[in-house]
Amino acid sequence: MKNKIINLTKDLMSFKTYKEYKDEFDKLFNYIKSKYSNLIIIEKIINDNKCLILSNYNTKKFDVVFCCHIDVVYSNDFLIKEDKSNIYGRGSIDMKGGVACSLEALNNYKGNKKIGVILTSDEEIDGFCCKKILEEYNSSLAIIPDGGKDFNLIKEEKGLLQLELELNTKSSHSSQPWNGINAIDELYKVYLELINIYPLPINSKDYKTSINLGKITGGNSFNSVPDYCLMDLDIRYTSDTNKNEIINHIKNINNNVKINIILESNIFKCDINNKMISKYIDICSIILNKNIDIIGCESSSDAVYFSNKNIPTIIMNPIGDFPHSDKEYVNKNSLFNLYKIYNKFLESLDD
Repeated sequence: MKNKIINLTKDLMSFKTYKEYKDEFDKLFNYIKSKYSNLIIIEKIINDNKCLILSNYNTKKFDVVFCCHIDVVYSNDFLIKEDKSNIYGRGSIDMKGGVACSLEALNNYKGNKKIGVILTSDEEIDGFCCKKILEEYNSSLAIIPDGGKDFNLIKEEKGLLQLELELNTKSSHSSQPWNGINAIDELYKVYLELINIYPLPINSKDYKTSINLGKITGGNSFNSVPDYCLMDLDIRYTSDTNKNEIINHIKNINNNVKINIILESNIFKCDINNKMISKYIDICSIILNKNIDIIGCESSSDAVYFSNKNIPTIIMNPIGDFPHSDKEYVNKNSLFNLYKIYNKFLESLDD
C-alpha cells in the first residue's frame, strides 16, 4: 500500500493543474474517474471550475467527508523529483499527497458509514467551489489535509482579508512637489503605519496578524507628482483582532483612502473536545507513537466553509514543507502514516 500511495501521489502531480491550463484539470479528473469507477462519482461545474464528489453511498449527508483541492500555484520549473525519503515538486504537500491518501482511504473502506471525498479545483483562487458544494452537501465531520506540517493538528487558521486601497490626490510637476500631494507616498505611509500597529511575524511560531503589501501602482511619468495610487494588501488576522478593527485603523490613518474588499473569509476554529476529533487524535498518537501538537496555522483553506456550517473539521498535514515554492516536498513514510491514520479512524467509526 505504501508504494501505491507514493505512485498515486506522483501520478497526480504529473498533471499541471494551474488555473491557466484548464485541459490539465480535465485530464486529472478523467484519470480519477477511470481509476475509481467502482465508487459513486458526481461531477459538478461551478463558475467554470470542475469538481468531483466521490462516495460509497448515494447521499448528500456524509458521516465523514474528506475535502481536497487539486489545483496548484504556477511554477516555471515543473519538475517531479524523489529520493529515498521524499517526493519533491509542486503539489507534493499542497496537496496531491493528501488527495492520494483520501481517495485510497475511501476506496478501501468496507464499513457501513457514509464516506465521501470532495475534490475541488479553485482553492488556490477563492474556494468558491467548496462554498457552493456545502450549500447542497453536509457531513458530521470533515477531514482536510491542507494546513500545518509534521502531523500537527490545527486548532485555528487565520482569517483572510484582501484589500485594494485607492487614493486620489493632487498632481504637479516633479520639480514643484510642494504644489502636489504624492499619492504613492501617502498610501505607502498607510502601510507603514499598519505594520507599526501589527508588527510582522518573524517565523511560524510567532502566531499573530500579518499584513503583506502585494502590489502598488501609480503615477504616469518621471516628471509628474502622482495623483493616483492603488495598493493591494493581503491580511491574515488572528482571533485577537477582527476585520472591522483593521479597516477602522486604515480610515483613522487616512480617511481619504477608498477601501475595496476583494476577498474575505472568517477565522477557522477546531473544537478539539469534539468526541470524533478526540478519537482521531488518539489514533494519531498510537500510529505515530507521539503526542500530537495542537497549534495555530498562518494560512487559510477551504476548512473555513465547514467551520461556518458548524461542521467539526480536522486539518492535518503529513511531514513536508515549502508549499507554493520550488522547494516543496512531502515525506514518503509520512504519507503512508497519514493513510494508516485515515484507515484506522474510518474503521473505528463502526466499533
